[in-house]
Amino acid sequence: MRENPHLEDEKARLDAYEQALKSLRDTVSDPGLEQDAARMMEWLDARIDTDLSKHARIKRWLTTISVAAAVVLVAGLWMGRPRYKAPDVSAYENNSGTVKQFSLPDGTSVVLSEGASLTYRLASGRRLATLEGSGYFDVARDTLSPFIVSTAGLDIKVLGTAFSVHSPEGSSLTDVILERGSVRLLSKGGTPLLRLVPNQKAVYNAVSGDIAVEQVYARPLIQQQFSLVSLDNASVEEIIAAIESVYGIKVSASGYDPSKHYRINFLRTESVGDVLNVLELMTGGHYSSTNASI
Repeated sequence: MRENPHLEDEKARLDAYEQALKSLRDTVSDPGLEQDAARMMEWLDARIDTDLSKHARIKRWLTTISVAAAVVLVAGLWMGRPRYKAPDVSAYENNSGTVKQFSLPDGTSVVLSEGASLTYRLASGRRLATLEGSGYFDVARDTLSPFIVSTAGLDIKVLGTAFSVHSPEGSSLTDVILERGSVRLLSKGGTPLLRLVPNQKAVYNAVSGDIAVEQVYARPLIQQQFSLVSLDNASVEEIIAAIESVYGIKVSASGYDPSKHYRINFLRTESVGDVLNVLELMTGGHYSSTNASI
């Protein structure tokens, strides 16, 4: 007999919470906060890629943890909150004076430069994002729902990957730098132009139709532009070394598994406390910092 589809949906939602509620140990009794908590959990899941072996431990915690607890424990880490124009359209703007990070409803992480804006919606099984300005995308993989970034002169189609887009207002030029994965560049009429591979940069002129491609070292270029620190398949020791280098501090650590590796992104503009909190949620360890001179 086929399982009740409502039960299947509920199971899927609980699965999503399990992925995100990593080490949350406190509870807050406020059902009204559930929607905000779920949205923040999507952000956290997009930020950190943990080992699947934690599922058993997460399932034990799930019986004693409320979703609303995430609002208190993650609120300080959430870098941006969307303002909703309509039920199926989310809009994001960055007027903070520096780069700012947001989470889209599908779990995709986006860093917008100062003055940039983005709208996001679902249509015909596709995830559609319209960008004005510059943004970095770490796209949540979904093979059934392609992710398309639309700029004034160019569309970028992906499934799950990380790349930056620079589309200045009033300019006919759009440049795309691919960090990992694969993207296809399309004209505004939908004509395929080019498929990029990692460490390639493409500059497209919407007026002439010309496109130039060059080999680059994508990660440092992206990190410099967006004040972003991005680590893939990194041990806790490597992550700590990066944090110490960025903030000029010393980090004391305990309680983590040195054999495991993680993916983590954080902005240089974030406080070291917020970054260490994310590291604790991700690894289950305990971390504290002191000045490097001490």
